[in-house]
Amino acid sequence: MTKSEWRDGIAVEATQRRSERTGRRFRLPVVALVLVLVVGVPIIWLAIAALGALGSGSNGLTATMLPTALRETGLLMISVGLLAGTAGLVAAWLVTHYEFPLRRIFDWALVLPLAVPTYLAAYSYVEFLDFTGPIQSALRPLIGAQTVRDYWFPDIRSPWGAALVLSAVLYPYTYVACRTFFLMQSTALSIAARTLGANGWRTFLEVVLPVSRPALVVGMTLAMMEVVNDLGAVQYFGINAITAVIYSTWINRSDFGGAAQLAVTVVLVIGLLILAEQKARRNRVYSAQRDSRVPPAREVLTGARRWLAFGFCGGLFTLGFGIPAGELIYLSLRLHHPDTTALAFSALWPTITLAAIGAVVTVTIGLLAARIGETGSAAAHGMIRLSTLGYAIPGTVLALGLLQPLGQADLWFNRMTMALFEWRPGLIISGSMAALIYVYAIRFLAVSHSTLDAAMRKRGRSMLDAGRALGGSRLAILFRIDLPTLSPAILSAATLVFVEIVKELPATLLLRPLGIETLSTLVYSRANVGLFAQAALPALMIVLAGLVPVILASWAGDRRKV
Repeated sequence: MTKSEWRDGIAVEATQRRSERTGRRFRLPVVALVLVLVVGVPIIWLAIAALGALGSGSNGLTATMLPTALRETGLLMISVGLLAGTAGLVAAWLVTHYEFPLRRIFDWALVLPLAVPTYLAAYSYVEFLDFTGPIQSALRPLIGAQTVRDYWFPDIRSPWGAALVLSAVLYPYTYVACRTFFLMQSTALSIAARTLGANGWRTFLEVVLPVSRPALVVGMTLAMMEVVNDLGAVQYFGINAITAVIYSTWINRSDFGGAAQLAVTVVLVIGLLILAEQKARRNRVYSAQRDSRVPPAREVLTGARRWLAFGFCGGLFTLGFGIPAGELIYLSLRLHHPDTTALAFSALWPTITLAAIGAVVTVTIGLLAARIGETGSAAAHGMIRLSTLGYAIPGTVLALGLLQPLGQADLWFNRMTMALFEWRPGLIISGSMAALIYVYAIRFLAVSHSTLDAAMRKRGRSMLDAGRALGGSRLAILFRIDLPTLSPAILSAATLVFVEIVKELPATLLLRPLGIETLSTLVYSRANVGLFAQAALPALMIVLAGLVPVILASWAGDRRKV
């Protein structure tokens, strides 16, 4: 080979590589755009339906119900945000900066309420504080009462009860965010404040609280979004929250246009929350870096202060996990019956099937989205971020937005099969598990994408580039390098999505096929007719499933502390 032929070969190869990179950059935004459109179908359809209902009678219904729904939802969000934010912040400050009895246990145990879905906490608290519950049953002999007219007891089914119960199981969002922040935060500021004469309380109010604002805002925002997404708990407490009103407008009044208008309002409210949270943190620096090998210094509490810290953390754990889990275990053992067990296990198989298929589909899409975000352009990266916003949208809204387009797709498909084969397959999309898998993929794409994207960034691309340099094909690199190195993250993402689907209620309740009962819908249907004791065993199964990712996340967090 002559020198000129060698140069020509190099030039041709370089041109081919540039062409491949250009084609890849062109394909990635197209794939990202398709992903955004597929994920955005429910929101687009709802917006069209809401605009189409402007001239109908739905406007009067929406105008009548919207102010009440927004007021009650807003008050509940603010109450839960403040209570959960305060409880989580104080608990995180205590376990990271002080030594007191059982501090090491509380360090991870305070995360366990995340395993209890809000609707299960609501049902458990009502059973616990009801007339036949252990509290009132123990109180009546002490005061000599016989009936409920002989004494007064607060009604847990009220706005204050809803705020207390939801805060008890949602405070870990703030606790986890603030605890991580405190572990990475330099203790120099606190030490300087104490050196200048400030006591612990003043240091907390004037130094710690302002500095921990980013973590506090993130935790409170997540807790408030969970309030917006909730359906079972707010209905059980008798609160006209906006998700409950959407469900009632759609199911009980058959007014899709009015429900669409309310759903679009929910999306706008959530969008404003996200923008406000991002604006609050823009161009602000709150933390000073520390050497991560040196844990923050902890002050040993003595006297009454150590027992106050112990009592606060113990009370939080009892309210958030002890009472709901204890009540479920008690009811499951007390009413253990073959029919109850058969009912629970009859709902277990559909739940596992849906969760497993949904996890595989969602993680696969999340892997594709993370790959596009890693190698694509800024436009593709932005579109991937848009496609992961479904986690912030309530399941009720997503289900409402998918019902009509999936039904229309079934109609078109049946017309096509009738024209070609004179065969009508029926509702193969909207009336099958496919609709649920679709809404799960939209709802929990952010969970799988964030896990896989973090793993890809940590791994880097050096091993993939080395495989290409050694002549490996795309399939060989995928199965021999890419997927094996990402397998821990893939397993973690699949586990998280699996458990989220097991706990998910609103979308499952609205889109499940006829005759299909999952653990969450079984608990909901029994509790709404006053038969929660019959659903205690499936409810306990949901809690046990939720413990898996919580324990894994806590274990992984402990490994990253040093």
